[in-house]
Amino acid sequence: MRKIIVMVIIGLLIAANSWAVIVTGSGQTKEEAINNGLREAVEMFTSTFVYGVTDVENYQVQKDQIVAASSGYVKNYRIIKTSKMDDLILITLDVKLSEDKIEVILRKNVKLMTVEDVLKDYSDVTQRQDQIKKLVEMVNIVANRPVHEKYGVTYEGYEIKRIGATKVDVILNVMVTENPFYHRAYNEILKNLSEPNDSDDVWLLGGNYRIESKRLINSKYYISKDTNTPNTVDCVKAQIHANGKPVDKCREYRDNLLVVYSPTEFIKSFVMLFPKEFVKGMKEDDTPIDSKWNYKAIKKSRIIPPEGIPLKIKYVIKNSEDIKGLKNLKMSMMNCGETQ
Repeated sequence: MRKIIVMVIIGLLIAANSWAVIVTGSGQTKEEAINNGLREAVEMFTSTFVYGVTDVENYQVQKDQIVAASSGYVKNYRIIKTSKMDDLILITLDVKLSEDKIEVILRKNVKLMTVEDVLKDYSDVTQRQDQIKKLVEMVNIVANRPVHEKYGVTYEGYEIKRIGATKVDVILNVMVTENPFYHRAYNEILKNLSEPNDSDDVWLLGGNYRIESKRLINSKYYISKDTNTPNTVDCVKAQIHANGKPVDKCREYRDNLLVVYSPTEFIKSFVMLFPKEFVKGMKEDDTPIDSKWNYKAIKKSRIIPPEGIPLKIKYVIKNSEDIKGLKNLKMSMMNCGETQ
């Protein structure tokens, strides 16, 4: 009986798009020794997949077919050494395989998970987690910036509406603007932090409000609950101050939207939608009811355009001498309840 010996001399050397290994094949002839060495190289590579294979039987069939046609999966080889042992010829080969061709066949026909898959997943996970941590830091920085850096107010004059015996009613004309750089940074950060889909593990933040087809819509960002993202980034409650004192009611701002709630619409939406949506909720339907209620409740809200949104603020003067100071009022935007 003919004796065949195949010896592995050195371990694996990984190269881009080619898998290199040094093996020694033996045979009665030089050609036979080379073919046995190439077959061993292919055998070694296909065996690296065994740890991730779930369909072992089908894997073995595919592996045997690949090994049998081993020469078709060799990119190139180089003879390093030729020697003899008894009646056998020993040939040491430096073999580079086209592992991508082998992987295509195995991935197509066998359920497997390679070491490279696991390492890639690990790399993707760690990179994404690092990215999330950095983005959350940025969200906290944006959320904690003073409100006057997010929204501005410009004084455009006044109108005397009523002159009484002890007071004068005045209307202050102001223009509320949004800082476009804040608006851009807010949406860019949340877009990169957002997950693809809604789920029980995320909460919804909105931004970039706009009118499309006569409907108020916005970009929706699904933020993981474990990020502990502050609520203040989604909703800012601020009021206008004149000379450091509040002169306007507390208003709610959501990115580029000045929120105006309609209690009537909210109650109407609740009465009409709640029974239907409650039944859907009991059936574990995924339809979000809050989005419908919010739209109904805030549909009178106004988008802040680049040039700003005009507001008229009631202002009372009890001393006629204060009329002279109206032209020099210094307006500022501050958090509700905040004073200078």
